[in-house]
Amino acid sequence: ERVMLYRNGWDTCSFGSFCRQAGSHFAADQHHNTTTATNAREKRLGKILSDISERGVDLLASTLCKSNYALISQEIITLFPGGVPCNFEPCQSDHALFQIHVTKITIQNRMLRLEQDVNVAKRNAVKAQRNDMTQLAMVHMRRRKAVLEELERCASILTNLDSSELRLERAKNDVQLVQSYTLLKTALQDIRASNDIMGSENVEDLMLDIREEMEDVGEIGGDAIIYPEVVIDEDELNKEFKLLEMECEKEQCSEANDDEVQEKQSDERVVQPLEVQQTKGSDNTSSKAEAVAA
Repeated sequence: ERVMLYRNGWDTCSFGSFCRQAGSHFAADQHHNTTTATNAREKRLGKILSDISERGVDLLASTLCKSNYALISQEIITLFPGGVPCNFEPCQSDHALFQIHVTKITIQNRMLRLEQDVNVAKRNAVKAQRNDMTQLAMVHMRRRKAVLEELERCASILTNLDSSELRLERAKNDVQLVQSYTLLKTALQDIRASNDIMGSENVEDLMLDIREEMEDVGEIGGDAIIYPEVVIDEDELNKEFKLLEMECEKEQCSEANDDEVQEKQSDERVVQPLEVQQTKGSDNTSSKAEAVAA
């Protein structure tokens, strides 16, 4: 397990921001599973990290690298909670996946802001139209249309990034698969060489069949890296989205009905003791009246 962050800056996925967030967590939270001395030490360390400066970030990164708990490559620091493995080598695909992940977060945040701008422009256009300010309403509508187009562009980019991320992960898995089959082939050859079975025709035929199968697997492994483009049916997605909306509405209605039933039951529980008290009071009144009459 490892954590990849930007070495410099104070952005969301930067090492400095990570240190400050971790420090704020330990400075504020109470850990009940630890002793008082441990809590006090964690709070002090959390206070230091929550207010850490750029110089402190550089010192901490250098300390982690020298103590074999981090590696810095291409302005990216990789943290290893259990220490850097002995056979670990930095991989370009890991950096690419990290960059794709960060870009996806940035685009998602931008899409949230664009959706807010769309709603604001819509409200402003309706308000201007009600006040007979047609020109101003048209300006807000044009702005809303432009923001919607930008929102669609961001959605398309996000879809492409998701597809690229999946392809890259599949390519890494394909490389591991090909390496496994290569090792299997080498192991079979070693077993054949270590055992004097060269004169057996049956074994020769068996090895020939295995070799042909291995060649077929190699071709499959090569073809597996090339993926066709995925065609998405927008109409089918819209139908599925409508079905999900209907399911959500049904769940909300069922939850509302359950709440009403619970409220009625609680009201009945409150009313019943009151009726009992009123009945007892009337009985006491009648008994007193009978006693006076006697």
